[in-house]
Amino acid sequence: MRQPEPRVEVYAIKVTLLGTSPPVWRRILVPREITLRDLHRTLQTVMGWTNTHLHQFLLPKQKRADLTHVVGTKVANENRTELGELIWTVGARLLYEYDFGDGWQHELLLEEVLLGDESFHQICVAGKRSCPPEDCGGSEVFAELLTALQDTKHPHEEACAWLGDFDPESFSADEINRRLRRRKH
Repeated sequence: MRQPEPRVEVYAIKVTLLGTSPPVWRRILVPREITLRDLHRTLQTVMGWTNTHLHQFLLPKQKRADLTHVVGTKVANENRTELGELIWTVGARLLYEYDFGDGWQHELLLEEVLLGDESFHQICVAGKRSCPPEDCGGSEVFAELLTALQDTKHPHEEACAWLGDFDPESFSADEINRRLRRRKH
């Protein structure tokens, strides 16, 4: 009789870059046991960041009666903390902040818990739009840059020149997955 293959819990996570309109987002599948250190590296790859700034993971506090969201507690040890220790039910959220100067906040939403086999490798299955360029100044400045890109008569010619051939609508899950496979684990 054949032994059943061991199963791995796989998290379907929607990563949304807060403060972007239209939103920049990715849907990724990662193992429940992924450490936050490795999740950080994965987020850098799938979002298109260059890992040149500080980051942190934050557990959001519970919503208060007035429904405002309050930033919660920083997760201390990313090398030992696994994602499944922090979020484990569908609908649970975790915040990832990258580049404290620009303040890029990403909401990680656990959408589904799946089962995979031992051969499972993390993957990006969907997404929309390009990640903002590094050091562009945060969500408000990024919104101004997008406006400048769309209007050839916009007075920010210098900003448009700095952006070069940046295409805000560009997204390729295939390219992201190639980068994930090439990355050293």
